[in-house]
Amino acid sequence: MNRFKTIYLLLLFFISTVTVHAQAVKEHPLIRPFPGSVLMHGTKHLNQNFAEYSFSITDPQTGKKVKKPVRGKFWKLTYILLDSNGKWDASHSILEYRENYKQAALENAGTILYENQGYLTFTLPGDDGSETWCEVHIWNQSMQDLRIIEQAEFKKTLTFGPAEMKAALDAEGRVQLHDILFDLDRASLQPKSTKQLQHVVTLLKENPDLKLEVQGHTDDQGSEAYNLELSQNRAETVVAYLGLFGIDITLLTPRGFGESKPLMPNTSEEGQAKNRRVELVRLVSQDASVKEGISEDVTQLIVGEWEIAPNKRASKGSITFDENGSYVMHEQLHDGTGVGTKGEYRLNSNVTPVRIDLCLDKCGKPGSEWTTRFGIMRVLANDKLEIHTSPDSKHPSNFSDDTSDEYTMMLTRTQ
Repeated sequence: MNRFKTIYLLLLFFISTVTVHAQAVKEHPLIRPFPGSVLMHGTKHLNQNFAEYSFSITDPQTGKKVKKPVRGKFWKLTYILLDSNGKWDASHSILEYRENYKQAALENAGTILYENQGYLTFTLPGDDGSETWCEVHIWNQSMQDLRIIEQAEFKKTLTFGPAEMKAALDAEGRVQLHDILFDLDRASLQPKSTKQLQHVVTLLKENPDLKLEVQGHTDDQGSEAYNLELSQNRAETVVAYLGLFGIDITLLTPRGFGESKPLMPNTSEEGQAKNRRVELVRLVSQDASVKEGISEDVTQLIVGEWEIAPNKRASKGSITFDENGSYVMHEQLHDGTGVGTKGEYRLNSNVTPVRIDLCLDKCGKPGSEWTTRFGIMRVLANDKLEIHTSPDSKHPSNFSDDTSDEYTMMLTRTQ
């Protein structure tokens, strides 16, 4: 073994004082990069307590590459090797990188699950019987992307009682309930549903003016028509149950969606179980200041400063609407890039849903249709708005239930 490789192995599997330092900078305490490499500046590195990543492995039956989802503690790290002048060091081949990682894994009882040019997937056994998974992608002869998961079972830490339900409804306008269970292919409740249903009873007794849409959702087993009817019947069963405990069911609207709004692919039992659920969605009261669509004075309603909740496009943001019809928006994208947009906004409250156009510079200016974000808007509460824009220069026809997509902006008033 050459000296260069020996140093690498010591760095890779030394777990004493080096481990403490690695944890401080959120690097993995066991799996280390090629010698001399450093975390790449400007790259979003992740260290999450529980996540899922699909690793590339070789199917032992077919010999083809397939994806293996693994859950546990997750690291996403990108390293770069620089020369003495601070430039990318391309003096080592991709093969040299890969073989170093491979041999280091094998000499520590690891298992190679996939290798092809600049890719390598391996596992390392833990003393407690656990496994650490690692996928390495080497590119440009100096950069190494590491995806690491210390495999572990999910441990539930959240108890969804009445207080947590109310907080979720206030913050997001909806809450998913997975512990309201029904008999197979029926709308009859299972006894184990009682605990969560009683939490809903308490929630509604403590908030007697709360108006909710009680939604039923299914997996895709069976026909669409069958699942739609089943989900509607299940939503009605929940409303009827709540009525038995003195809840005013005129404030509750049962609605079934069948299989149309899955949370996960229906390709596994876990995904199907997640999709079978009841959701509570807050409905806005029809009073003088807030209607289901919008108040009469639309401009006065939205004037002020708003915080934008994270979505697929941005990690955070803010937008300010002025009385004179101008706006300023700041977004921080997930890659750390800051984007600022300002111009005019245009409202049309004579249609349902209300339309709002966010124009770059002047609305109606020749060419502005290429930069305008055509959207629709609705009021969720006195201090909450939802704006849904379109990617194709047309006004959307309805709102998205996926509040994390890049075309939905959930706004909370800050001033």
